[in-house]
Amino acid sequence: MSVSLLPQVSLSPGTFSLLIAVSGDLTEALEAYVTKKRGLILYLCGNYPCILPEMHRFSDRFVIRRALTAFQILTILDEAYHSFIIFEYDRSLFEEHTELLPIIGNRCREHVAKNSEVLVIATRPDQYIHALEPFFHRVFLVRQVHHEYSPKRMKKSKQLTLEESTSCLPSDNFL
Repeated sequence: MSVSLLPQVSLSPGTFSLLIAVSGDLTEALEAYVTKKRGLILYLCGNYPCILPEMHRFSDRFVIRRALTAFQILTILDEAYHSFIIFEYDRSLFEEHTELLPIIGNRCREHVAKNSEVLVIATRPDQYIHALEPFFHRVFLVRQVHHEYSPKRMKKSKQLTLEESTSCLPSDNFL
């Protein structure tokens, strides 16, 4: 049975998925999913999670594990018994150990083969996510378009730059 995260995104059991969206959409999607999901959820994150603080209403449903290195991600995945793992992506975990990316990708696929689902959430793609891409069953990239911020509709600021403001000063010749 598929469960919708956002109108355009749904998760199925036995999948290793990636969801890339702005933090507000990620929070909304996870809140919708967590209300439908039964049992404890493993929330795996790095040093500085962005989405986790917004999920405080569901803190009783999460077992939170913080990985400080890529090696700790492997340890946490080996010890995981949860049917659903949310992995908040933190690029700083992979900067020194890029060689572990294929191992982490395989470990996540092994976990979904035994249990249920692994969802990696990120606010933007980068080279480490691209290295993990062959291991994902499904990849969702949700882009939010803000029409009010369109360059065509933006008014010119009345604030002057430093160069413009100095050109407005009277010159020495003028005095």
